Amino acid sequence: MTVSRTSDIDFHELRNLLNDFCRDCDLFNTGQCKEATCLIGFAKKVINFAEQKGVLDIPGASNLIPKNDFKPYYQDQISRAIAASCKLCRECRDNHSSDCVVSLVRTSLESAVLQEQIDYPGSVFMYLAKVKQQNDELSGQIANHLTGKKTP
Repeated sequence: MTVSRTSDIDFHELRNLLNDFCRDCDLFNTGQCKEATCLIGFAKKVINFAEQKGVLDIPGASNLIPKNDFKPYYQDQISRAIAASCKLCRECRDNHSSDCVVSLVRTSLESAVLQEQIDYPGSVFMYLAKVKQQNDELSGQIANHLTGKKTP
């Protein structure tokens, strides 16, 4: 991974999109809201931890992504957040780490709408091609958000 400090990346837009998920969730601010078992809660924790520690790689964190979050998520909202995470990607290619904060957030988001986890190839363009293999519509939505086009 070429970027090693969180000060090199601005998580503001991504954090706002993640907070939007929480505000729209029926469990938000209730006793049933459990960040540890929520894909969005995990993504928020990863960003907060990385910023507090000043690191972009959290060894072993990819194994902590919640697997049993079955709440319904809107695909367009997920695609917008995935696009925001892709904008932060430094395209590390061969040096890509699945424990990179950007990758952890993206993986937790895609887990909400894809059957199988994408093995990130270290490039946004190649990533979109892999997403398209599983979900053509999602790939198009992410691409549109990346380019600023309106989704149909």
